[in-house]
Amino acid sequence: MLTLLKNSIENLKGHKLRLIVAFIWIITGITSVVFVSSVGNAMSHVFKQAFQTIDPKTAIVYFDSSEAKTSENLLTPFLSSDVQELQTIEGVDKVKPSNKPMTEMISFGDENIYSTNALYYDKQTHIGFASALTHKYKMIKGRPLSTSDTGKRVVVIDSQTKEALFEKLDPIGKGITVGNLTFEVVGVCDADKVYDPVDHKFRKKGAFDNIPAYSVIPNDVYNFITGKNVKTGAINHISVTVKDGFDIPKIAKNVADKMTELHPKLEGEYKVRDQSTIQKSTEAMTKGIDKFVLVITAVAMFVGGVGIMNIMYVSVMERSKEIGIRRALGAKPSTIMYQFLVESVFITSCGGVLGIIIGYAVTIYSKNVMPFRPMPSFNSFVYSFLAIVITGIIFGLVPAHKASKVDPIKIIYK
Repeated sequence: MLTLLKNSIENLKGHKLRLIVAFIWIITGITSVVFVSSVGNAMSHVFKQAFQTIDPKTAIVYFDSSEAKTSENLLTPFLSSDVQELQTIEGVDKVKPSNKPMTEMISFGDENIYSTNALYYDKQTHIGFASALTHKYKMIKGRPLSTSDTGKRVVVIDSQTKEALFEKLDPIGKGITVGNLTFEVVGVCDADKVYDPVDHKFRKKGAFDNIPAYSVIPNDVYNFITGKNVKTGAINHISVTVKDGFDIPKIAKNVADKMTELHPKLEGEYKVRDQSTIQKSTEAMTKGIDKFVLVITAVAMFVGGVGIMNIMYVSVMERSKEIGIRRALGAKPSTIMYQFLVESVFITSCGGVLGIIIGYAVTIYSKNVMPFRPMPSFNSFVYSFLAIVITGIIFGLVPAHKASKVDPIKIIYK
């Protein structure tokens, strides 16, 4: 075996360009495998951490008022006294009120401008919105908000949102859905104008104005859907923990029915979000990530393997005379085959080690530019190395077998 390895190294030294090309194939594949597996590990870790915070025996009960015409009753769908009433339901272990908003939102650089999804039938866009109390706006069409709009779900949309959702339609009087709530459009404001507090007038937005386009809604509704009403003690939703042995969906439905009984005049519906569904979704997503990493690994190994096979085929053709002479001198076909297999495995092993090192370096550097930290693992390094070695053996077998079948007489007298 040592003799075969020495012969392989000597042969490879004489074909440095071919060796470099082979290394490029392998290093590219292994680097991508290490990086993708590190990202996959990080994403799985994030989902598992999120899963650990979820109690599968807990359900969320919230109030959906998307069909309601006003938001006056929306501000009090839950009362502190409701918690005591719900504790009396059979199967309920704990009831915990929460001030956090149900709508997922992102705050811009201006912490008082939020972004979420807005819908108008099949049209969808991101909408930035702010309170009419704190943000000025330049009207284009319709009417501005006033103190009489307090408690109402009305909105002055910006011109960008108007174009995205309505195009050439007149938006005035139509309803858009923001999160779980429906708002009536009463006006359109200019997204390209900003208010200058120095000159006390509106001007065209410049290149250095880092202010996103925003729509405006009444201040009390803004405080509710952004969760800024926490100080008022308002309850946005409740979480219900079910006792062991009871059916979670059934108990959660009983809680929602009880809330409807306690607040019969509210415009809307109490709904349930089962946490066990989130648990199953998290597990499915984690498995999906693992499958994705597996597919990337398989593709990278296949591409690297094809490259190795092609290079070894070229090597067999170039060294056919050498093979013929060795066969004529008594070398066995198995020895010739092992020779080329050793070369294939040697190339893939060396390239695999270099690929792992480069892949680790790329992963470490990517921590500075990615929103989360990729997590390289020792197991992924070992699996990557074993995979590329096995690939070298599998894809090296065909050219090695061809080399072992060379007819020495035909080659020598060719």
